[in-house]
Amino acid sequence: MRDEFPRKVQQILAARAGHKCSICEDPTSGPGEDLESAVSDGIAAHITAASRGGPRYDPSLSSEQRSSLANGMWLCTKHGREIDTPASGYTAAVLRGLKMIRERKAAIELESSKTAEDHSATLVEFPYIATTEKLFEVSIHQPYRYPVAMAMRDLIVASGPRPRVFDLIPEVIVGTWHIHPNVAGLLATLLCNTIHYWHPSAQVLEKLEALCRAAIRADDWSRVASVEPLAFALGTKGRLEIQKKILERIVSAKRWRERDIQRVRKYYGTAGIEIAAILRHWNDPLRKGLLRANDVGRLIDLLMSNDTILRQPAARRKLLKLLADHAEVLSKHGAPELARSVAAFVEALRSATRPKD
Repeated sequence: MRDEFPRKVQQILAARAGHKCSICEDPTSGPGEDLESAVSDGIAAHITAASRGGPRYDPSLSSEQRSSLANGMWLCTKHGREIDTPASGYTAAVLRGLKMIRERKAAIELESSKTAEDHSATLVEFPYIATTEKLFEVSIHQPYRYPVAMAMRDLIVASGPRPRVFDLIPEVIVGTWHIHPNVAGLLATLLCNTIHYWHPSAQVLEKLEALCRAAIRADDWSRVASVEPLAFALGTKGRLEIQKKILERIVSAKRWRERDIQRVRKYYGTAGIEIAAILRHWNDPLRKGLLRANDVGRLIDLLMSNDTILRQPAARRKLLKLLADHAEVLSKHGAPELARSVAAFVEALRSATRPKD
């Protein structure tokens, strides 16, 4: 007996993939030859086999688990057949990774396709904002994206003397933390990139650090969009212990990692832009000590993503070497346990790619 997917599971798998194949990303549906017909080239494929003796069969799964969403992925018919051939080389882990990547891209595609009023012109006002109300009004309409954060930074740098807005940013971060984490995250990211303009008092630093510690105590992974950049900004002002704790949480805690993956890919848009930013950060002379290893979680996620750019052996080796360098920095600057964990991850990936005797 085969444990087939129910109709509803098939529909959800197709929708979560954006009706595209999770391997080749070709569309799997479209109009037919007449107005009352449609064509479909998509199937719900089993990651581990639907019955004993099939490819990647897992005897530990129940019948319900084999026919669940977790064990399925959406493919075109060509790749649906291909993954089940003995010579294909598709393991269950690889298929789960491809499924995750396609669903992540479908989410990005859906978000970018939404039409909304363009508020980017209001960023011109940013350096001259004088009230927390105006700062929130301008920030709430901006998407939490890399180009926006860089535009804010460039406007600040071009404005001349230190703008008053830096006195307002901590207040808005505190005020929006629980209800608009993307606003808090965008403003915290601005602080990361303009540290020479930000001169907070000890009281402000304590208040912001308390937010990060509260998120850790509550295991509040939904705040990662705000916590990670804020912890780095605090680290630039000498609060390195909280930065270390956030790095440990993002690397070691599964839910925090998953949330950070979603946030970072949405923030940068593509793996290429993300890699370029990581290399720029690594070579930034202003990032010293533990601050230099702040991208360790992003490097791990990139190496696990199976993104097209990471399938190139040279690129993969370069990022593995960079991750190993991050582990050395962690070891030298007060995070030995995290360093050992990262080093073990590097060795595991290197072992997996070494030629077999």
